[in-house]
Amino acid sequence: MFDSLIVKKRIKKMDTNMPEPMTEQEFTDLKRAYTEAIPAGDALKQQLKEYNKEQKARKSQIHAYMRENNIMSADIGGVTFEREEKTTCKVSLKTLEEVIDNPADLEQYKRDHTTTKESLKVRKPKRRRTEDTSD
Repeated sequence: MFDSLIVKKRIKKMDTNMPEPMTEQEFTDLKRAYTEAIPAGDALKQQLKEYNKEQKARKSQIHAYMRENNIMSADIGGVTFEREEKTTCKVSLKTLEEVIDNPADLEQYKRDHTTTKESLKVRKPKRRRTEDTSD
């Protein structure tokens, strides 16, 4: 008896989730609405493209200012801009074997072949949960 009750509930649950079949007219209306909305979507995409281009230029200017003034991190309107410098030394086995005889030579090799790279980051603030104050 218990098993048949579970089966009946599952059948009812499946039936309520099944959408009604679409008629030809509804499908035609849906296609027309979809195609009519495309130009509006394209216009929004164009506006967003222009906005993103402007923001990219602004970010570039902010990073340039940070670089010129040796600023490593800045919070601008809740958005964190960070600058990180990484120093690496490329070593190949062939060139290392040529200078490995003397440890001082190895240090000179590191100084001569060391490069510094800079990485720029923009972090948006995390969404904060609103606290419920219902008493």
